[in-house]
Amino acid sequence: MSGKKHDEQASLAAGRAAGYCWAPVPGGGGHCTRRPGHDDEHVDYYNGRLSPTDTAGYRWPQR
Repeated sequence: MSGKKHDEQASLAAGRAAGYCWAPVPGGGGHCTRRPGHDDEHVDYYNGRLSPTDTAGYRWPQR
């Protein structure tokens, strides 16, 4: 197994263990921090916020 593939699998496992969907933001820069199994758009509540008062950052559709 390549190192990159192993790192991606370890990252997904860690994100899921923390209770997150952990789908990557297209183009990089974050992961979905909604619960696993959600049925709406992906949201990263931590990365991509434009100001400290924003409640969410990046948003992207389910695939």
